[in-house]
Amino acid sequence: MMEIQTFVMGPVMTNTYLLSINDKALVIDPAGKSEKVIEKLGDLDLIGILLTHGHFDHIKGVDGLYEKYHCPVYIHQDDEVYARDKYSGLIFNLSAYISCPVEYLKEGKMEIGPFGFEVIFTPGHTPGSVIYVFEDEIFTGDTLFKGSVGRTDLDGGNERQLKDSLRVFRTFEKDYHICPGHESDTYLSYELANNWFLR
Repeated sequence: MMEIQTFVMGPVMTNTYLLSINDKALVIDPAGKSEKVIEKLGDLDLIGILLTHGHFDHIKGVDGLYEKYHCPVYIHQDDEVYARDKYSGLIFNLSAYISCPVEYLKEGKMEIGPFGFEVIFTPGHTPGSVIYVFEDEIFTGDTLFKGSVGRTDLDGGNERQLKDSLRVFRTFEKDYHICPGHESDTYLSYELANNWFLR
């Protein structure tokens, strides 16, 4: 059974998720210092880092984790440019970027060790935004929040694309637990009933 730990990390309060099955772990959007994530991992073996997109506030811990675990780092190819941009985030007087190797995500079913999930492309917040659909959870990054959606006024944002991407949430047939990139978690049923952007 998969266990999920959530940590609010980084300068803009980003949700970092640690997923574990037995002694294997995945980290989604390591937003804070890698030392903090390593401490949370403990004896777990990190076998992959999943990025929902390449914005600076979701990637700060990537390089440090890669240096220790040498695990693959997955990102959509259209967002690699943002993740490697040394000047990204300077508008907020912040900066983070990655220099480690990455592997490009493909849409569809994916398996990493004991973890099975689906990758769905959801451009709009950024050109390469993705969501990860597990058995009971969807990790939505900055595509969908409780009662809201990701902004589209940053570099690469596209309001029309985001509207198109949000349609996928109306196709799911179960009440997934929604784990967003910022703020509190929610459930798909609540968002379908209350989130104006999903209507």
